[in-house]
Amino acid sequence: MFKKLVIISLLTLAVHADMLHFYKEAAQHLQYDKAYSLYEKSNKLSQKGVNANRFTNFSADVSYARTDAKLLTSGFNTTDISLSDTIDIFGKNSYKIAMLHLDLQSKKAELALQKEALFISLVHMIALYHRTDEQLSLYRDLFSKQQNIYKKLKPLEQHGSITKLDLLRFKNTLTTLSLQITSKEQALLKMKEQLKLYAPHAAIPSLNGTKLLYSKKAFLAHNPHLKLNKIDADKQTIHAKAMDKHYLPTLTPALAYQKIDDPTANGDNYSFHIAMHLPLQSGDFKEAEALKVAALRQKTKNIAYKLQREKEYIKHHIDFQNAQKQLLILQKTLKDTQKCQKSIKIAYLKRYVDFNTYLQVLTQYLSVKEQIITLKYKSALEAMILNGVSSGRIYE
Repeated sequence: MFKKLVIISLLTLAVHADMLHFYKEAAQHLQYDKAYSLYEKSNKLSQKGVNANRFTNFSADVSYARTDAKLLTSGFNTTDISLSDTIDIFGKNSYKIAMLHLDLQSKKAELALQKEALFISLVHMIALYHRTDEQLSLYRDLFSKQQNIYKKLKPLEQHGSITKLDLLRFKNTLTTLSLQITSKEQALLKMKEQLKLYAPHAAIPSLNGTKLLYSKKAFLAHNPHLKLNKIDADKQTIHAKAMDKHYLPTLTPALAYQKIDDPTANGDNYSFHIAMHLPLQSGDFKEAEALKVAALRQKTKNIAYKLQREKEYIKHHIDFQNAQKQLLILQKTLKDTQKCQKSIKIAYLKRYVDFNTYLQVLTQYLSVKEQIITLKYKSALEAMILNGVSSGRIYE
């Protein structure tokens, strides 16, 4: 028993790894990580720029004036050149670096949401692909068997054992089945081409043998929406703190040089001056209070995001369990349906039952088989989504 469980676990891990490989190929093809890396590079350059501007925020000013007067025999020129540096001596603009850092975290959380959506979408597409493929195999096998029966019915019709109408109805049933096969073939081809758009060089992974590998706690540990909301609240808190510090002064030392060719002047001038700017807007404190309230309001949404994630887990887990339970019931029913289908085939060829009875049993058999295929991939789909999110590897 233990050995069997180990084998099942290893098979599940292998299936999970195949699905992750396909997903990673798709994410790489869509350049999700590349886009984030470029944003990260841009963000870090901006942070360096903010740091540099704290102490080296230089500015240069140049002015020229020409002066003429009646009492002067000739006019004179005045040229002023100054170099100043506005210094954020108290670091009141340091919040910009914190905001840029949070922007980077926010982009990371948005990337996680994007990746999660891609993974879930791919799992749905692949489950539908395999479900359609198995249904196609079922229809082809059924068509082949019914075609053989049709061949046996032809001589019976010639000998008058069955009517031409019954033979025609059987042929029409085969035609309908043939149309369904063609439809499934086209649908399968379309899905295969669509999956290639995401991962051109990766094989479509199998979902057979997918079982749950992780706990509810592992699933809830990954919640990009909650993380994004916390970051938004932190942004508002930091902005509020920055507004609280807005009254702090900035220091501006400057060097100035004045070139003047006025013959009555005392020559060129050199000067050094220092200025302090102290903003006194009373509205800043009110705005800071408003931002603090907004941050608290944003934090209240955390509970909603936690509950939303729990609802997602419950839905996937219950759907998985329901699919598993229904599968067990249908697999037991299938044995009886197969026996009935074999018996009705013999009875029909011997003309113990009419075509309507035969078709009814055949339809029941087909319905059970189709339900089993649907539930099989419903179970695999839900387990794969739970495993993918819980492992955290889809966010890497």
